[in-house]
Amino acid sequence: MRIENALQARPEYRKTTASATPSKTFGQVMQTAKAQDRYVPSTPQPRSEPEFSLAERTYYGSVTVSNATQAKLKQLAEIDRQADYTGMSPEEIYAEIWNRYDEAFGGDMIAIKGYIAGPAEWCVVNNQFCDEVTRHIFNPAINAAWKEGLELDGRPYTEWTYEEKTALDRLCMEKADKIVHDAMMKTLGYDGMSFDERETAIREKYAGKNTTLDFLNLQSELSMSGVLIHKMGMDRADTYLAMMRIQFDEAFNPNSIYNVGHEKCSMMTADQWYRVADQPFDTAQFAAAMKDNLHRVSGHNGWTEDYVKLLEGLFDHFITGAADDGLDSLLDAAIE
Repeated sequence: MRIENALQARPEYRKTTASATPSKTFGQVMQTAKAQDRYVPSTPQPRSEPEFSLAERTYYGSVTVSNATQAKLKQLAEIDRQADYTGMSPEEIYAEIWNRYDEAFGGDMIAIKGYIAGPAEWCVVNNQFCDEVTRHIFNPAINAAWKEGLELDGRPYTEWTYEEKTALDRLCMEKADKIVHDAMMKTLGYDGMSFDERETAIREKYAGKNTTLDFLNLQSELSMSGVLIHKMGMDRADTYLAMMRIQFDEAFNPNSIYNVGHEKCSMMTADQWYRVADQPFDTAQFAAAMKDNLHRVSGHNGWTEDYVKLLEGLFDHFITGAADDGLDSLLDAAIE
């Protein structure tokens, strides 16, 4: 099954408070902003984004984004301030926000949202994206679920016990989480598909693509679609992704703690990432390195021989795509 039914935001919903006409794409907005620059030199020069200070480009006290990314983030924030999602479903709002960010960052939102590897500035992009989703989808869903819970119970909230309030809060969170998750699945085209169908579709999507970014996108989609958790279970999926993050950092970040030590280490910059993003990716070598690391840390973590063998099988299945007839039996045994 191919991923063909990804939701696109409907044009009639692209509204802003400043205008009743459909909102522009991110690219169109950026071009308009450049054209409206108040200073026009006598000899036209190529126009780039405005310059931002180091302080303006530094987030959380440690992550510095590039000037180009800062310009995009500020423009996206301005678009968000003017956006009007009245009458739109959560799926339509998510698609609108997703498509805007995906366009702004060159189609890299899968890798950015996957949060496995890439430049440090991607965490800033992802956080701003998630803030918009939280504000426009998650929080309204929480409020609606809370109001529904009160109406169904009928009693004043002041009469509820602490345990009842806690249970309601948990239920509201679960409902809101599911609404956001379902909207993401709809936007990415996974809704209505089984986990096996999702895995097949994702593998077909990246068949024949072998750059570092292609591999990162593949792993990100396997994670975001729920395929990894479904196949491995939560704990093993967390271990798999944690070890993959370590291996990516060691292999591609020249300033990683594994390469230069604790005192000199730093997070990967955008320039460093884009120097390797389009290079051919050797899945066999990457899987072998992850297995070596697995054996190094297995004793410290108290992992049994069977557990290590299971993880090796999962590495082969999801990294190199190798068929392993014994993997399902190992997984069944682990569950038992």
